[in-house]
Amino acid sequence: MTPISRRGFVGIGAGLVAGAALPAAPASAAAAAATGTLADVRHVVVLMQENRSFDHYFGRLKGVRGFGDRAAGNLPGGWGMFHQPHLAARQYPWKLSDTPPAGGADGRTLAQCTGDLPHSWTSQHAAWNKGRMDNWVTGVGSVRTLGHLDREDIPFHYALADHYTVCDAYFCSALSATGPNRTFLWSGKIDAASKDGGEESGLTWETYAEALQRAGVTWKVYQNAQDNYGDNGLAYFRKFTEARPGDPLYDRGMASVPRVTGSTPDDIAAAIRADAVAGTLPQVSWVVANEAFSEHPYAPPGDGAHFVDLVHRALAANPEVFDSTVLFLNYDENDGFFDHVPPPVAPPGTPGEYLDGVPIGLGFRVPMLVMSPWTRGGWVSSEVFDHTSVLRFLEKWTEAIGTPAACPHISAWRRKVTGDLTGVFDFANPVYGVPAGLPSTAKVIGQATCAPLPNPAPQDNALPAQEPGTRPARALPYQPNGNLTRLEFGPAGKILAWFDMSNLGTEARQAAHFSIHPHQHRNTEAWQYTVDPGTTASDWFSIGLGAGAGRYDISMHGPNRFLRRFTGDATKPGKSLEVSARYAVEPGTGKVAVWFRMTNSSAAPATFTIRSNAYRTDGPWTYAVPANSSREDFFNAVAYTKGWYDFTVLTAADPTWSRRYTGHIETGAPSVTG
Repeated sequence: MTPISRRGFVGIGAGLVAGAALPAAPASAAAAAATGTLADVRHVVVLMQENRSFDHYFGRLKGVRGFGDRAAGNLPGGWGMFHQPHLAARQYPWKLSDTPPAGGADGRTLAQCTGDLPHSWTSQHAAWNKGRMDNWVTGVGSVRTLGHLDREDIPFHYALADHYTVCDAYFCSALSATGPNRTFLWSGKIDAASKDGGEESGLTWETYAEALQRAGVTWKVYQNAQDNYGDNGLAYFRKFTEARPGDPLYDRGMASVPRVTGSTPDDIAAAIRADAVAGTLPQVSWVVANEAFSEHPYAPPGDGAHFVDLVHRALAANPEVFDSTVLFLNYDENDGFFDHVPPPVAPPGTPGEYLDGVPIGLGFRVPMLVMSPWTRGGWVSSEVFDHTSVLRFLEKWTEAIGTPAACPHISAWRRKVTGDLTGVFDFANPVYGVPAGLPSTAKVIGQATCAPLPNPAPQDNALPAQEPGTRPARALPYQPNGNLTRLEFGPAGKILAWFDMSNLGTEARQAAHFSIHPHQHRNTEAWQYTVDPGTTASDWFSIGLGAGAGRYDISMHGPNRFLRRFTGDATKPGKSLEVSARYAVEPGTGKVAVWFRMTNSSAAPATFTIRSNAYRTDGPWTYAVPANSSREDFFNAVAYTKGWYDFTVLTAADPTWSRRYTGHIETGAPSVTG
């Protein structure tokens, strides 16, 4: 395509020049009429950009689950999750803009113009590697998968996160490419024919736009149909490609915005601004950028920030609209860029979640920013979401305003495991108006700068430091817990390690996804579990036969930095020792604590040591447990460490034996990130 020059940006008018100061707005009629409920939302705008992973953009952002994640887990062989195999060695994520000048381009330009990576159904599943998460460089085909940006590279994105709400457990919907993920956003599912395509154009099931149309909810796609990079998901559906002018499916879903300036970003922003000022902005809008401003890796993220800024300012042109609008900024998929959090995957055979025996998703984490009066303040939500969560929000909202529009295609499993995004909002405490101090996005780089460029290579090999500090965190609707409960010894050297998983307590209102990862000594494929609220689950792993011969190194992952890691050797003294964690009120403060019961089933006394890895600076604590008995103690996480805990239990009797417990105790109230 022909890159858009900076000349194209002069026609939108002084009131929308990106980066210019916006005057403080007086209280709007929308603010005055607020009810403190979901019904205060009058407009929902969905802007889906292209091909960036969460770690790639926000791995260094303060207070999110990024490069400083204490619960990042391990790879097969016991390596750290960030230390990915590369050739005969290992490589940490590395900063693209630190690449020295080469081929006429400096590192800053390379960061803006890194170029895309393989991100098909095949390569995404290869990187995931059945949950092992250890095949990024080989599966994607380039060490660029580990390249990342930070605040100095994308200051506007970081500022939006600082002022609004960022979701650090928002996953794309499919381990696949752009087309399937956008199909999820517009309709809630894919099929075998659309699992790996771009502009499929022949899909026949109902889109959510049609559900809105039937319910009488106004909607529109803001795009230039001749310059939309194939990103309008409605164009994948036959009814829309066959529609003609005069048909609402065409007029609202396929038509272009008026050509005013000759620049697609300006024209789209101008159309949104005109509708906002006139009071005719639809209740639901999808915004589709052109290639040059889509943030696709051949399109500079700085230019994408300019487009996001234009849309944000277009809505702000009418304070009443701005004070009653939710703007979702998400990304269709990760483009093959690395992310360290294993995506929740449905257990084998789950209806609607497998194609030819292969899981559809969830895919890897992507950025999601929620901009509205009810999401101000630099919050983080660590609730599990995917693209169908946007549809779930629209379902909830249309019901709240009396015009319900349902999406029947979302699988039952996704409805259980992913949230509906209402938990990121605080409708009782809105902050109206435009945030002050957003960085200027006026400088546009242009795609012409991006080609041809040399293929960058890592210049360092150390784990990137994450910005220090925490963020306020929204309450979550589950309470994961898990333990290795016992070793079961059978004939002929058979040994089973039994695990329990639970999602109990008054805060457990949504299913929790767990995955169990054997790191070595046996098949290292991850096992997937879904535990409904108020229930438990258990399973066993064979550790006695084969190369392991009783040795084990197994982790259990769950939502919001939940981690358990169990190591040992069933032929050593630790085979008679066990620890179990539970949550219960402790008597001193009346707050919920994490309790550890240490059990010694041997015929000799044993000593356990509990060591704090984070959040507490005291300890360690040592416990003598007589033969064939147990002892329990608690650590008051809610009272003193904002609900966070990270402990390792060891024993002097067996250096191979350890138990690590990391997580957060939910109380139903906001907290802080760990």
